Amino acid sequence: MNPKAVYKYCKHLGCCEACCLRYIGIKNPDAYEHVDSFVTIYQDEADKPKQTFKQNEDLENGNGNSLKPEVTDKNVTNGNSDDLTNLPPCKKRRIDVCISCLGVLQEDKRFDSFSMVKNVLAKKKYECATFACALSAPMATLLRERAITLRLAEEFPGYDDKTLTALKEAWKWSFGVQLAAQINKTLDSGAVSPLLVTLNYDYADDMQELEILKQVSPQLFEERSKQKRRFVTEFTRRSVEQALATASLATLQAAGGGLPTASVRALCVGVVCAHAPMYLAGRYIKLSRNLPQSPWILDKKRVLPSSVQEIIYKPLADFYNMDEEEADRRLKLIAAGREDVDVRCLGEGRPFAVEITDPTRQLTADELAKACQLISESKEVIVKQIVPITREDLVQLKKGEETKSKTYEALCIKLSHSQFDDVSLDSPVKVTPEDIARINSYRNTPQNSQNSLNNKSNDHNDSNGDTSDEENTANTLDANGDNLNASPDSKTTKTDIQNTSEENQMAKNSSDAKDIDATPGKNVVQGAEAMDTSINSEKCDNLSDVKIVIEQKTPIRVLHRRPLLTRTRQILELEAEAVPEHAQLFRLRARTSAGTYVKEWAHGELRRSRPALRDVLRARVDLLALDVCAVHLAWPPLPPPSV
Repeated sequence: MNPKAVYKYCKHLGCCEACCLRYIGIKNPDAYEHVDSFVTIYQDEADKPKQTFKQNEDLENGNGNSLKPEVTDKNVTNGNSDDLTNLPPCKKRRIDVCISCLGVLQEDKRFDSFSMVKNVLAKKKYECATFACALSAPMATLLRERAITLRLAEEFPGYDDKTLTALKEAWKWSFGVQLAAQINKTLDSGAVSPLLVTLNYDYADDMQELEILKQVSPQLFEERSKQKRRFVTEFTRRSVEQALATASLATLQAAGGGLPTASVRALCVGVVCAHAPMYLAGRYIKLSRNLPQSPWILDKKRVLPSSVQEIIYKPLADFYNMDEEEADRRLKLIAAGREDVDVRCLGEGRPFAVEITDPTRQLTADELAKACQLISESKEVIVKQIVPITREDLVQLKKGEETKSKTYEALCIKLSHSQFDDVSLDSPVKVTPEDIARINSYRNTPQNSQNSLNNKSNDHNDSNGDTSDEENTANTLDANGDNLNASPDSKTTKTDIQNTSEENQMAKNSSDAKDIDATPGKNVVQGAEAMDTSINSEKCDNLSDVKIVIEQKTPIRVLHRRPLLTRTRQILELEAEAVPEHAQLFRLRARTSAGTYVKEWAHGELRRSRPALRDVLRARVDLLALDVCAVHLAWPPLPPPSV
């Protein structure tokens, strides 16, 4: 292939200098930055091939259906010649709008595009020293490129359409460099710079020119026309590329898809500037028993005034001058599970991350420390540290949803005599030392077995991570004060208690007993000790590491949003102790695998969780208060070691 012959041919068709370089296959960025000086090597008259292009009359009339220049030379072989003389010079055609790029690479109209970019950047005020640029070009350029490469392949046998330099690359090397000088930022690749500037070009005749593709590939567009719900837009970049992939020059010409001259140029109609998301990581401690993780909206009405999410969002939104609506749109809370409204999360707190969409700048260490202070002033949520992380670090948080374990503390009540109690039926119900010993010694797995646990279902994928007893629901009371979210079994039990004065006094004592466990951090695994007790899925599958294996059906309270399945869960550690001065109460400490519904395990939920705590005691049992004491996951991730 003779590059000068290809250049001459493309110029004759009506291509701009930059597009001529593209079809030659030039991939040197400097060539597109300095097009006028670079093309002189192909315009030199001294040794250029002497070719005569027979001008078709239709070219001058703007009819491209039969546009095909003819090379006439007795000594030309495959379009190449090095020894042709005494032929008249080529007839030059005034270039207005490039027949290939539709003016996208022509520099005479770039001032307007620069102004549009400057206006958007001035409004958003990004504090970023670098940028990357991207082009959304008219789809008609795909059709025109295909028509030209087919002509080149016919005129110059052996020409490969892969030689063509992509329009977006040539534009980036040309426009991007000039834009960098205009906005005082350094042009970089999209893989390096977090700030992306995208320019959208529109061509008035775009859809009209693409209509011929219905003749070129009728079956493709007939299928798209029949499936309008699936294919909302008739022409997409992908469908155009599919139609052109097998199209021949004869097919395009027969359909009227030659190379019509462009009467108007493509214009920049929109600029979109967006910064890559920023990610922050931390752990939150939840002290309130009346606070959901996310806003609780029911029938378009707010049930509770605030949430963990909103408390964490507030200082971050203020740093970026976001109002409440914008913060809800641009901030995203990603947590390792969630707790019930009435469940506290103590110890080191629950791992979380916040994704900030399109941040205008990076937050400083002082600002992140200030955010922690402002969050903690709410008295409901405490965040001790927030650090920046990468998107790749989120994999660790997501993986932790499936492999982490959690330690709980629960205040439980014994509601009836057990089968082992040797007392009269009308005597007060008490937690005996035998009850405590029975709980602490109970296990239903071989203590020294190395057999693998055969899970009967996909434990974690079905439960969508570790939500378990931590669904975003509250205890809704009916007119009688009964918990509508509780199981029928537990509702009946609580009603029975209220029928005797003795049990009413017990209920009062149990209410007072909640305050026994109310001090944040009491009996909580802290710091490195909590991290050292983490488990992985492989360890959890070893029965020697599991004390109790239970099967739980999806709790009734979450059936409206979760499939009805039976899931196998594990209790890794279990320890009970009596509560002094409260005969019916006992405190339970348990470490469980991800996805365990602790509330349902305690009272059994009509035998939907088996074996339940009530099965161990052979007595009716319910859970009065629950705390998450530790989430065993190494989070936030440690920063990479400094070199």
